[in-house]
Amino acid sequence: MSYNAILQLMGNVKWEIRELMSEPNSYVYVMLQEMEAMQQKISVVSTFVPIPVEVYQMIWTLSIRELCHVFLEGFGSARKCTHEGRAWMQLDFQQFIVQVNKFITIKPIPGKEVVENFIKAYYLTEADLEQWLRENYMSYSSKQLNSIINCTTAQFSKMMQRSRLSGIVDELIKKS
Repeated sequence: MSYNAILQLMGNVKWEIRELMSEPNSYVYVMLQEMEAMQQKISVVSTFVPIPVEVYQMIWTLSIRELCHVFLEGFGSARKCTHEGRAWMQLDFQQFIVQVNKFITIKPIPGKEVVENFIKAYYLTEADLEQWLRENYMSYSSKQLNSIINCTTAQFSKMMQRSRLSGIVDELIKKS
């Protein structure tokens, strides 16, 4: 799959919107098309060489986990994001998950919880965000954590809060 192309499409999305969207972004459809193409290739190969169920599940587990990582990277690249933008992120990811369930029978979907937790962090209050950072910093990159801080503290309009939370992230990452 062309992860860099998907990240580029995600990077072009303006998350600072003022109205709720009802359709997912185009990059979601690109991801799903890539998955369909991969499914077709696996089907062709399996007509010549039987693919054990464990191998088939491992292929999809790794692919979906990587796509969830792409979601994190793409969402973590957002510099500005409104509540409506966060809702759009959630719509994009939920649409992806609904369609992924058609491809696989693996439960739980690998990486799903980490992405959902990341999106939910955008909705936290100042106090809850600090606690969330302390509890979750090991699951995300510094860039992703700082994206949440920048987007959420913009709504609090407190530069001091942003600096303090970024300092906490730096301190936690140095300790790990």
